[in-house]
Amino acid sequence: MPMRHYFKTVTLGSFTMKDEDRLRLLFSHIRAEGVGVLVLHFFLITICLNFPVTFNIARADPSEFYSRLYGETFELETNETEDFNLAMIESGYGRNVLLPMLVMSFIIIMVILAVFYFCAAFFLGVARINSFSMDFRSRYSLALFSSTLPALVSAVLGFLLPAVHILVFCLIVIIVTFQRSNSFRNAELLDMP
Repeated sequence: MPMRHYFKTVTLGSFTMKDEDRLRLLFSHIRAEGVGVLVLHFFLITICLNFPVTFNIARADPSEFYSRLYGETFELETNETEDFNLAMIESGYGRNVLLPMLVMSFIIIMVILAVFYFCAAFFLGVARINSFSMDFRSRYSLALFSSTLPALVSAVLGFLLPAVHILVFCLIVIIVTFQRSNSFRNAELLDMP
């Protein structure tokens, strides 16, 4: 039953824009979600946005990866590049270089998203368009559950423009979250029990 409630909240958060009845239902679901569900959804969003970055890092040749990492282009001929790649793979490139970079990229994206959601919830509270009181957890939940569909769209964009997809994601979430919060105010949804 809790998973069904979670999936209903995710669906409402993804596909509800201006329908007042669905907005009421979304807000009641957001208020009912526990902290564990919020943490789970945050990690799912992080994994979704990190997937294109992980994919691009993992498929790069060691020579190309080092060129990007150090900002230099190695002037190697084809044979030298293949020798370099082979030497790196034999010396534990995957375990010693690639795996730490994948973990580091995940942690960086997770920190960026945590700061983004905190700022979104904070500024949603101080925005002048919101003349109602919504607690921090509800604002955070609104931003988090409004970001499911933008995360999927941005992840697809990330295969074409890695790292830019995170900026696009943040812009979409800000627009959707502030539009929904304005709709909550207009519908006077916070007078609900």
